[in-house]
Amino acid sequence: MKKILTLIMLASIACMLASCLTTTEKDIMAPPWKPSAESAAAGALNKPPIGQIAPVYYSKDSVPAIDGDFGEWNDLAGVNTRVMVYGGLFDAANASGRFVLRTDGTQLYIFADITDDSANVNPLPAAQAWRGDSIEFFFGTDTMYHTFYKNTDRRVRIIPKSKANKFAFDLSINDVSVQSDEIKAAFVFSDTGYKVEASIPLSFMNIKALKNGQKVRAEFQINDADNGKERSRLIHWMSEKDVSYMDASTWGDGKVVPLPNGSQAGVK
Repeated sequence: MKKILTLIMLASIACMLASCLTTTEKDIMAPPWKPSAESAAAGALNKPPIGQIAPVYYSKDSVPAIDGDFGEWNDLAGVNTRVMVYGGLFDAANASGRFVLRTDGTQLYIFADITDDSANVNPLPAAQAWRGDSIEFFFGTDTMYHTFYKNTDRRVRIIPKSKANKFAFDLSINDVSVQSDEIKAAFVFSDTGYKVEASIPLSFMNIKALKNGQKVRAEFQINDADNGKERSRLIHWMSEKDVSYMDASTWGDGKVVPLPNGSQAGVK
């Protein structure tokens, strides 16, 4: 009897100690993750800007330097992410963004100016980083209608890793972390959110080249998780559903256009 009581006491102590342990690691979770019905309840959604074309500004000579100085992007019109997939009423001060794409024919450059009232770095590995603060963009050159991804369809997630080191980032392509000196990114945080610029060789996107006048497909996404918790808001440019990661038909249209004369473009 004493032996049994001793075992029970030891088991109780072990449980108490285990309950005191904490960990920042989260369990693996497969998308799409849906918030609770209460947090997902939303009023009117901003409707997708059907017919809007996402420009991809082309210049072989002038390209942005990936240095965390974003002046090269200031005068370029992009697209705004305002379609609430879930997370309540749209609130620009809570989570919104402007995205701009550029190319020199062999590299794809992206800029995002994200407004976020609780912007944080993201400690999760790339495949799970959609659950924390991060941006994603979807890009492809196959403009024929299709749902399942074609050979050039890519989903790129760019993840901030440090507020002190602007060049600390992770990046995934189709949910696979990609580490390469040829890929560059810089994050700069502020009291109202963060800005990010990045460059990716088109070869990593399975695209040989881009040229002026070429039509493309694209989508842009903000993952917003306040206070380090699970993603509570998902905002798109075009799609009203969380299926863009597997259904390319939900993306919008884009077009490669000349870089405007007089733009503040950095020179390689």
